[in-house]
Amino acid sequence: MKNIILLSVVIICAFTANAQHNPSFRHQTPAETAFLNNTHAALSDAIPHTYKDWKTSPESTYDAIHGWCDVKPDFDDCTGYIPKSVGKGDPYFADVDVEFKMPDEQSAGYITAVYGMIKDFSNGPQVATALKSSNKTKLYIFVSANQSVGNAGAFVLSYCAKTPPVNLTLPVPTTLAVKGIRSAECPIMDGGRVSLSGNYYDNAIVFLGKPLTSKKTRTTDDNLTDTRYDIGFDKTKMGKLIVQNVVVTFKGDSADIDEAIKLIDWQKLYALIDKNN
Repeated sequence: MKNIILLSVVIICAFTANAQHNPSFRHQTPAETAFLNNTHAALSDAIPHTYKDWKTSPESTYDAIHGWCDVKPDFDDCTGYIPKSVGKGDPYFADVDVEFKMPDEQSAGYITAVYGMIKDFSNGPQVATALKSSNKTKLYIFVSANQSVGNAGAFVLSYCAKTPPVNLTLPVPTTLAVKGIRSAECPIMDGGRVSLSGNYYDNAIVFLGKPLTSKKTRTTDDNLTDTRYDIGFDKTKMGKLIVQNVVVTFKGDSADIDEAIKLIDWQKLYALIDKNN
């Protein structure tokens, strides 16, 4: 009996010592675990995980019980811990992303065609047209819930000023839904010269739930235009287990973005939003 009691004391002391080494972490509640898992699952279910015959980057599984293990807190067992700031200074945030890539045997033809199109590597429009024609081999989708970045211009739409942003029509209410086109009409520059590796992929941003809180536009050094957007978040409700907003961003060729938008379950994303927030 004495040995059992002594072993129990050792275990308790070891756990206490570990906890004391990590003052920024606390135990996660069952309600928090359920909310985070359910939110992640809904975000994942709402986006496509296959696209054409393109390859998909490996997607990791999520379990809130192990959600913060990658930050390597100073104790051996990270299971069931959560930063103390979550629910106070930080939101109950969730995100999921997926990236698709055209198979190499298909994309190789685009690369070959690019160099065949360029006769004068100092000719901006010519280089831009060639690179734009090849930037059709990737599609990236990122969806997140409870963004609380404030007025930092966190969501950037990059486009050619000669091809203004296009408003998108979706089957649910949105507070922002725009697509930016990186047109060949705006050759991407690098140090005052046309870039031979410019990124001409298009992009799109969708806000659900909270309203747009800021919008700032500027011309960048690479001859493109950036419009930076922020979405609202009520910090007085930081501790509530609710979804205040959902943000979806896309990067890819304009036509692929349009197809991806059709594959999103927008009703599922909109259903996540707490309508009383």
